[in-house]
Amino acid sequence: MSASDEVDEMHLTPNGWLQGSTKIDFSGWTHRDTPSDRLLTVSFREYMSSGFSKMELTADETKHANDAEILIALDKHGADPRPSAERYYGWPEFLRKIGYKKAAA
Repeated sequence: MSASDEVDEMHLTPNGWLQGSTKIDFSGWTHRDTPSDRLLTVSFREYMSSGFSKMELTADETKHANDAEILIALDKHGADPRPSAERYYGWPEFLRKIGYKKAAA
């Protein structure tokens, strides 16, 4: 049994980011309906195997649209689906892979 294993799903739709299902330690899953118009689903996971180990932050992406559609939505709604998303291994790499360039402020 792990010391901590939490998951937070976020869905990118043409209208913005929507909260998906979540898993909180010892509370189990809170399921939310998946939006039918989702372009991208990102599962942010925080895992710690024991009280003596370092917290592992990972992001797993599932594309439901082509890169061009995802990039348009990211430009419109931003690439920060949750606080500190850039710290999760996999998320910055995914953004670079599809060619996302942060909009000038």
